[in-house]
This record gives sequence, C-alpha cells and structure tokens, in this order.
Amino acid sequence: MLPSGRQKPRVLHRPEFDSEDDARDAIDVMAMCGQTLDPWQCLLVCITLATLNGNVSASSVGALVARQNGKGGWLEAIAVWSLFEAHLGGRQFGTDPKRPGAKNFTLWTAHELKTSDEAYLRVKTLIQANDDLAAEVVRWDGGLTGQHVIELRDGSRLAFLARSKSSGRGFSPRRVIFDEAQEFSTLAHRAMLYATAAQGVNRQLIYTGTVPSEENNSEIWTGIRDVGRKGESKRAAWAEWSPTGSGDPKHKIDPTSWAARAQANPALGAIRLLHETIDAEWEAAQSDIEGFLRERLSIWPTLEDAPDTVIDSAKWADCLDPKSKVTGPPKFVLDVSPSRAWASIAVAGFRDDGLPHVEIASRAGVIDHRAGVEWIVERALELQESHPGFELTIVSGSGAEPLIPSLTTAKVAVGFVKSADVPAACGMFFDLATTKGLRHIGQSDLTDALKGARKNTEDGEGAWRWGRRKSASDITPLYAATVALWALTAVPAPAEPSVYFL
Repeated sequence: MLPSGRQKPRVLHRPEFDSEDDARDAIDVMAMCGQTLDPWQCLLVCITLATLNGNVSASSVGALVARQNGKGGWLEAIAVWSLFEAHLGGRQFGTDPKRPGAKNFTLWTAHELKTSDEAYLRVKTLIQANDDLAAEVVRWDGGLTGQHVIELRDGSRLAFLARSKSSGRGFSPRRVIFDEAQEFSTLAHRAMLYATAAQGVNRQLIYTGTVPSEENNSEIWTGIRDVGRKGESKRAAWAEWSPTGSGDPKHKIDPTSWAARAQANPALGAIRLLHETIDAEWEAAQSDIEGFLRERLSIWPTLEDAPDTVIDSAKWADCLDPKSKVTGPPKFVLDVSPSRAWASIAVAGFRDDGLPHVEIASRAGVIDHRAGVEWIVERALELQESHPGFELTIVSGSGAEPLIPSLTTAKVAVGFVKSADVPAACGMFFDLATTKGLRHIGQSDLTDALKGARKNTEDGEGAWRWGRRKSASDITPLYAATVALWALTAVPAPAEPSVYFL
C-alpha cells in the first residue's frame, strides 16, 4: 500500500507559547465556513496563532511545502480569523479592556496579480458561506485594480495585493502574508517590512513558498529559510516538508521513493494530490529532473551542488591557520542582509608576520553571525568597551545603514566605506584568498558563506561584488569580512605588535 503524506514536517522550530486557544477557534471558524483543515494545516494555524502571555508568540512564521498541497487552506484560516478576531472574541483584541473595538488590518500579498485575485475570491467565498460572518461585512471591493479590500462594521480590514517595490507603503497592517515568497525582491520586502513597525509585539510576518530556481529573486526567502532551519531565534517559527537527508549534500535522494514523496507532500493520498498525479509528473519530468526535485520534493540545492563557487575550497583551506591572531588595531565591520534576517560583525587585522587576518567577531563561544538585528547595539557597546579606539564600519546605503540612529544614540563610533569601493574590496579579497595572502581560523559560518557566495557583475567593466540575490546562503559573514579587509589597508602594520584581540 502506498503511503499517505506525512502530516508532521521534517524540520519544525517554533517559539515558546502557553495557549493555542485562538488557533483552535480559527480552525472551528473554517469548519463553520465549510472547510475542514488537514492535520498539517491545523498545525500551521496553531504555530501562527499561538500566544505567550496574551501576545502572539511568533513574530515571523515561514513554511516550505511543495506545490498543490493546500497551503492556501492555512493562509485562508489565518486571514479569516485575523479579519474577524475582534468580532469573535480573540484573546488579543476581544478581551483587551484597554482596546475596546480595536480595529485590525491584515495584508495578503503575492508575487503575481492572479494569485492575489484568486486568494481574495477564495476568502470571499468562505465568508459568504457563513451568514453570521457575511453580515458583518460592509465593503466588498472586488475591482480589477489588483487591490481588493474586505471591510467589517468595526473597521477591521483584509486587503489583497500584488507586490511591487512600492506596494505596502501607506499601509499599517498588524499581520502580513507573503505568498509566493520564492519570488520576492529586496525592494518589495523593504516597502512592507517597516509598515508593521507601529504594531508592537503583536505584529506578524508570514512567509510561504516553494524552493526557488536560479531565475527567482529569492534572497529574502533564502534568508528566512536559513533563520528557520537554525532554530535559534526566540520569535521565528519554521516548518519544512522535505525528505530526510535533503539538507545533506552527501545524501542522494531517490525521486521515485514514495517515502521521500510522502515526506515532502502532506496532502499525498487525499483527493488534493493523488499518487497517480505524482507518477505522471515524474514521467513528464525526465528532461527536467532538477525541476521535479525542486517543485515536488522541495529539495533546496546545497552549497556543494553549485558549480560556480567564486573561491575554490582548496584555495581557502590553504589560508587556514587555527592559531592565527590579530596584532595591532583591528577593523570591525557590520553587515546586515536586506531581509534583516541575518547580520554579522567581522574583524580584520594584521598578524605578527604582516599578513592580514579575517574572522567573524566572537565572545564566549558565540560568534557574531546571528539572526535578526536586535543584538547589534548591545554587542557593539561590548566591543567598544574592550577595544580602545573602536569604530564600527558599515557600507553606505547597505542594510546596516538603518541602524545608524540606534548606534549613535548609544554613542557607538560609526565609520563608513563607500558602496562604490565594494567591487575593489571584493577583488582584493579574491586575490589574497586565492594566493595565500590572508589567514583565517576556519570558522564554519564564514566558510559556508564563501561556498554559497556568487558574483554580481551588474556594475559592468568587469567589476563585481558579492551577489546576495544569487548566492545559495546568507553571505553577511563574507561581506563583512571583505569590507573589513579593505578598511584595514588604510592602517599600516604596527612596528611593535601587541596582541589585544582574541
């Protein structure tokens, strides 16, 4: 007998919570609208709506699941509950005496116009299937402008729109759904990321999509995956339906294995996704097996799969010196990914022998390549206290720039490298790393970033910089180390070195 889809994801990380009452109610509301959720969909609803001390426990929720499994059911449950939360007595609104009649605003976005239109029509149908809910609606905006709004008597709203670099500006939603996250530009993400800032601890960002291809603009989605898989963020949830071993480059997955197919497709065996359907897809995919692995089994290419690594691993290994130390004044550089999912502080300095040394800064076994940006100011103050003359350098116009007000308010010294200098910095790093002209101590985060890094040649004239969008992993450690090495060139090696870092 062929197996049914696995309801539990292979990878699951969720924040601490003390109640799933809202989630249970949301699942019941969907049933009253005529839609019974699968167990795996219920799990995602629970992860999303779980609360801790009365507040939403996960500020970010990401889910990777193959196409046509029914992730829309989960998103629809969240959208309907978000719209009617105050009306139905949700813990966050209906019982808050300080916010009687609180208005709620939720935004559902997708890469394509047709996807946001279809989402609006599905949610509209669900609401209209329940007379009590439908009676609360005072506005159905189903125009053909690509932006649809459902509004209730109490002022709560649910809007649907297709993403662009300016969509989301002017809104202030508490919850944003990012559907089709595998195609999500940095500019579009930036336009919506800060729209929720005024909503405090109860704001929430929901990301879902499939494994991207090389054509996709997937830097944001890749960053969400990296944070989710690591499972260290206290407020980020991640669920991933993929086969065992899909994150191991040495493990070869048999695409004809029903066990692997069941792990990646929770709806397998139900009416939604028949075994015969997947068999037919496999037969048709013989000229595009990579596409089948990506779309149907959710296998994300690993670092070793990539043929276009910029710096050969053997060359990087030649620069390894586990006992290497910085002598003389070090240079510290902060880099933040455009998604703000990751940030790194790297350091560069000269050794006794005059060779430059690069590494990710660390303290007490914790390296400064971490999820989010909340930790940066406190860590910069620690570094400033322990390193006389400390200055935290950032690249002008980079993802680190929005932190300048917080850093300067905390009286952290901030320096700058021009964005126009980055291609030269990348060229210098490449030259030294491929000729044993620098040293590192073998930190896995820096090595993994280098393995996954790709070139961005859009500057022309043969110049290039590390390409975040094209890279297979978060590259903030490498970007920061590259700029730190460049900044170091302005400081001559000391005549009488004295170790005061590490």
